[in-house]
Amino acid sequence: MSDRLPDLTTKAGRKRPSALKNRSPYIVFIIGLLAGALGVTSFAPFNFWPSYFVTLMVFATLILSSSTAKSAFWRGTSVGLGFFGAGVSWVFVSIDTYGQVGDIASALITFLFVLVVTLFWSVSGWLSWRLIQRFKHISPALLIAFSLLLGEFARSHLFTGFPWLLPGYAIQETWLFELLPIGGIWLTSAVVVLTASLIPGRLFSNHNHIALIMAVLFTWSAGLYLHYFPEKWVSQTGSIKTTLVQGNVPQELKWQQSTAASSLAYYEKATREHLDSDLVVWPETAITYFYHEVRPFLSPLRKQLADTKTTLITGVPDYQADTKTYYNAMWATGNGFGLYYKRHLVPFGEYIPLASIVGPILDIFGMPMSSFSPGDSNQPTLQVGEWAAAPFICYEIVYPEQVRRLVRDSDFLITISNDAWFGASIGPWQHLQIARFRAKESGRYLIRATNTGVSAIIDQNGDIVAEAKQFKRTTLTSTVKTFSGITPYVQWGYWPVLLLLLITFILSYSSNKALSKKRIDEKKSLLKKRLYQ
Repeated sequence: MSDRLPDLTTKAGRKRPSALKNRSPYIVFIIGLLAGALGVTSFAPFNFWPSYFVTLMVFATLILSSSTAKSAFWRGTSVGLGFFGAGVSWVFVSIDTYGQVGDIASALITFLFVLVVTLFWSVSGWLSWRLIQRFKHISPALLIAFSLLLGEFARSHLFTGFPWLLPGYAIQETWLFELLPIGGIWLTSAVVVLTASLIPGRLFSNHNHIALIMAVLFTWSAGLYLHYFPEKWVSQTGSIKTTLVQGNVPQELKWQQSTAASSLAYYEKATREHLDSDLVVWPETAITYFYHEVRPFLSPLRKQLADTKTTLITGVPDYQADTKTYYNAMWATGNGFGLYYKRHLVPFGEYIPLASIVGPILDIFGMPMSSFSPGDSNQPTLQVGEWAAAPFICYEIVYPEQVRRLVRDSDFLITISNDAWFGASIGPWQHLQIARFRAKESGRYLIRATNTGVSAIIDQNGDIVAEAKQFKRTTLTSTVKTFSGITPYVQWGYWPVLLLLLITFILSYSSNKALSKKRIDEKKSLLKKRLYQ
């Protein structure tokens, strides 16, 4: 028998991947960049879901192989830069095409934006390493998953938030999609990061991973069960014949006086051709005149709509002279009523954060900016005949909590948008994918009317019922079903996710503490045997 004691644990309870431990930091950074960019193919329009898991596995491996917190920070940065650099590249399209600042300035502004959202992954990498050193009785894989989830949550809320390309959106083509009515996007995001962190954690850590394995198996099994035995959370109450009008007005011409008049004429004509529909929807700022200007002008159409029991919902800018404020609005008229002001504005597109500081800098570049004001947080639904529609303008559909709060009082959801800003990039398809998740979470049909596409009607299961071809002036008519009742996610929000994480943490701590005690006892027993030899 050897006199050497076996090394039952390593520093911080882990063994670093030797292949990456001594690699050049530049090589490791490139590996992170490539792995991050690969993950974008899991999202629309590509939908190859395994690639994002590879991205997160590389992220976890790079953190586990880091020798310092600083190294973990930069390795997290490398993956984040690759992911967001490729994933939100459509930002460059809008700035370069419509920002009037030139290619170089557009690239610089886009890079700065990507860098800001990447910082959340950088801090997640740093925090992961710190937590692994501090909490040695918890699986490193679980700590990495927790840190990344915390970073994504912060990215979704700080400075109005940018909840785009969250981990849970990668699983649209898997069983996990069925978990949305239970815990929403944050439950699917949690399962994704837990699953992806498990493999490198198991390979490069001496911890007990039974708690993490149980959490992953339980959630995937629940998704599989619901896939084959779907639960009926909501009940159909009626149906509405609906027509979407896709004007396909080029963004560079949209606000010109001559185009505004001809565009409005087209929308009017298309609407009169579909007065047999219960609802006609025009996209965001389909009307480029102010609400108080166009309301009298559309009086004949409004009367005709009321006579045929047809509701028109359209986007329109509004100006309040008494407060000198501008709003991006959604207006229901005809056989319906209501005026909704957009709550979540697009930073640098509809308002300027820290305007006193940033504004003068943007003026140097000659970049035109809007000055919209946000609407109140407590606004009612729009009325469509006897039905209530929960309204969301463009970017707002990416906020799951905002949608969740309005679902209880609605029969269906409606979002209007103008994705012409992003041209033929992947942005509009990602936007459509996000809308599908909101429909599935809430158990409601969702109407999506856009200027250049993709206009679509999505059912309560997140499936596209009807879709208009992108970059085509057209109309789309289909049936929208109304529903009552609420899903567990609408009822409980984040709680299923928090409960899952809490139970997993408790079990992980307990099992690893027991494992640590067992190893200490084994060392003592081995030492006693050696002493008595």
